[in-house]
Amino acid sequence: MTIRQKPAPSLAEIVDYVSEKMGTSISVASIQKDIYAMRYDESLGFNAPIEYDQYKKGYVYTDPNYSISNIPVSEEDLQGLEIAIGILEQFKNIPAIKLFEDAITKIASSVKQSREKASGGSILLLDRPKRYQGIEFMNDIVEAIHGKNVLRINYQPFTKSEPKKHTVHPYFIKEYNGRMYLIGNDIHPTKESKFLTFAFDRMSDVIKMNQPFREQEVDKENYFRAAIGISLPDSQPEKIVLQFNPLQASYLKSQPLHHSQKVVKDTKKEFTISVELVVNYEFKSLLQSFGSQVKVLRPTALADEMKTTAQKILLQYQ
Repeated sequence: MTIRQKPAPSLAEIVDYVSEKMGTSISVASIQKDIYAMRYDESLGFNAPIEYDQYKKGYVYTDPNYSISNIPVSEEDLQGLEIAIGILEQFKNIPAIKLFEDAITKIASSVKQSREKASGGSILLLDRPKRYQGIEFMNDIVEAIHGKNVLRINYQPFTKSEPKKHTVHPYFIKEYNGRMYLIGNDIHPTKESKFLTFAFDRMSDVIKMNQPFREQEVDKENYFRAAIGISLPDSQPEKIVLQFNPLQASYLKSQPLHHSQKVVKDTKKEFTISVELVVNYEFKSLLQSFGSQVKVLRPTALADEMKTTAQKILLQYQ
């Protein structure tokens, strides 16, 4: 059914058309709410003159010249749309988003043409991989999470020479630093089960089993709250005090290391902060990236480890 060919489609015809386009059943109530929003919701800005025509037995625009396409788009709207499209394009190989690839491509093409004419070229460059490794397993993993099905994963960490089969109760997926990760409960036949993080790019095979599992209570939103990155050692979060070169102050104020960051001292000679988190690989790597611009004041164990690492680096150049 092509609704454009009908000058006054009925509510049932609109419902059928939208359901067909969306690939799912849309309720009458949803369409009625949408029509109301298009008429009266000022935040949408449509102000659409939609009325039900008793004579034509259908919905019409009372203003024959009205069109949503004629609604002006602000510069702010274009900038926001450009950023949103840029992000979607980076993730378009993910199966869930691939369903809308044609729509994304059409919108992106239109926005890019108008933006590039105005600015002389693309202004948004995102540091994302063109394709996530292991993304072909996404569908099975997502379905297993939603259906609470057990997964059998053939997995080879960087530290191992051979892959190993894992029986996993999958809980959620996290993206970090250009990689996708599955967080799940690793079920061992003889040892106590524990939550582990599985990188998609280290998976060689994933099988969704028909066997269901009973989900434990897990605070997914705050699972990594006390950490930087995706590794969670058994240690508890602790207070860490870091002394920086004062030239780093502006950067660290605008881009905190962690949401727990607090300024301890801020002078022309010293900038000291504290954070509360677990000491993991990613956090130590972050500290090392600052080089001589940072000194760990506490805890002593972390300070000693950073000192030992610095000495080893120095030996590399002697």
